[in-house]
Amino acid sequence: MKVEIKRSEGQTDNFDMEYKKGMTVLDVVEDIYKYHDPTIAYRYSCRTGLCATCNMMINGKPGLSCMTLAETGKNGKLSIGPMPRGETIRDLVKEM
Repeated sequence: MKVEIKRSEGQTDNFDMEYKKGMTVLDVVEDIYKYHDPTIAYRYSCRTGLCATCNMMINGKPGLSCMTLAETGKNGKLSIGPMPRGETIRDLVKEM
């Protein structure tokens, strides 16, 4: 699976990931952090869709990364970015 992450200061990074059936977007971001880029900043807490700390733009739409299955968008990539409103602290982390 091809993954595009829009990060801080207009930076966009692309990754080729091994897709496993049932992966969530949060699983993909964690794999990128563990195996490709330990500098990426993201936030999560409950993994059950209650806290909304993992909220991000997924293929152009807002969603909870812990509950959204990883699927490619119209451009053939899984596109991930920070929510559009509020101050971005770093990468996918917004001020709460």
